[in-house]
Amino acid sequence: MNDKWKPTEEQNTGPISRVSEFFIDELNELQEELDCPDEFIYDFMEAIRNRCSPDSCHAQARKLKRENPDY
Repeated sequence: MNDKWKPTEEQNTGPISRVSEFFIDELNELQEELDCPDEFIYDFMEAIRNRCSPDSCHAQARKLKRENPDY
C-alpha cells in the first residue's frame, strides 16, 4: 500500500500556509543579514530537507518513538 499522506484544505490554508510564510520571511531575513547568494539559501534548504528524508537518522528516531511510545 503506497498511500501518500495529503493535508486537508483546512491544513493547507491554516498551519501549512502560516509556516510556509514564516519560513520564507526567516530565509529572506537570513539572506539579508548574511548578504549571501540565493544558492546558499537553496543549499541550506536542501540540508533541512535531507534531515526530513525518510532515510535520515532523525526520521528513523521519530518513527521508532511513534511505534514505541515508552522507548
